[in-house]
Amino acid sequence: MKKKIQFLIELLRVKQWVKNAFIFFPALFGGQLQELNIVINCLIAYVGFCLVSSGLYILNDYLDRNLDRLHPRKAQRPLARVKISQNVIGVIIAALIATGLTICSQINSSVLTIAVIYIGIHLVYNFYAKKIVLLDVAFIAAGFQIRIWAGALATGIFPSVWLQMCVFLLALFLGFTKRRYELSTLKDHASEHRSVLSHYTSYLLDQIIIICSTLAIAFYGLYTISFDIVHRVGNQNMVYSVAFVIYGIFRYLYLVHVKKLGDEPGEVLATDTPLLVNVLLWIFYVAVLLYK
Repeated sequence: MKKKIQFLIELLRVKQWVKNAFIFFPALFGGQLQELNIVINCLIAYVGFCLVSSGLYILNDYLDRNLDRLHPRKAQRPLARVKISQNVIGVIIAALIATGLTICSQINSSVLTIAVIYIGIHLVYNFYAKKIVLLDVAFIAAGFQIRIWAGALATGIFPSVWLQMCVFLLALFLGFTKRRYELSTLKDHASEHRSVLSHYTSYLLDQIIIICSTLAIAFYGLYTISFDIVHRVGNQNMVYSVAFVIYGIFRYLYLVHVKKLGDEPGEVLATDTPLLVNVLLWIFYVAVLLYK
């Protein structure tokens, strides 16, 4: 029984559900997380997106099962090591996505629409964009942006454009560091696992990563000193939260280049104590300023 539960957790990629926490960002930075109806809507949207994303992850794993067997870590994914019939996989995917969309529709039609758009983006990525250099990571970043909009539409709270740009750039940063990890780990066999890797070089990715991380820090800094935030907080103390963002990005780069991690950002966050503590302290500091 324990093995079956573990298999299900791995199949659904439960560790990846942390990405859907971006749904809470509009309410968090809008200073509205103390409102019960806002929190409930965020939780409903979160559950809906978790089920939809799990269905899409299973689709992705099924399509890539043969290529995943060439990867040192992805070879341990459920569908790469266990053969399951196409019909069973189809039923599981359909059930997860249908249930997720039904849950999203309980909030309003806008959240349902944005969930459908998220599915569309994921499908375009799976069948086309993931083979196109640069565009592959851009589509991954778009998925994070969709989560922000889902939270905004679920709560009626629309975050600053600076914050949205910061999230998008941070997602690009994570996507390109993942490509960097794959390139350095798989070396000459990289393109066999993911064809788009033949168009990347370590030097190119390092330059892009520097640009994305620098702009992410800059845009977040601009957000912290924007009129809306300064007016809401009553002072400029939010700017000091930039220190957490800088440390988080530096720590992640350390894990990528020294510890040779970075394949799954969600797992890195969940397993690296200093990075996780930093994120929790950042959330606590921001919450204190916005909810004092």
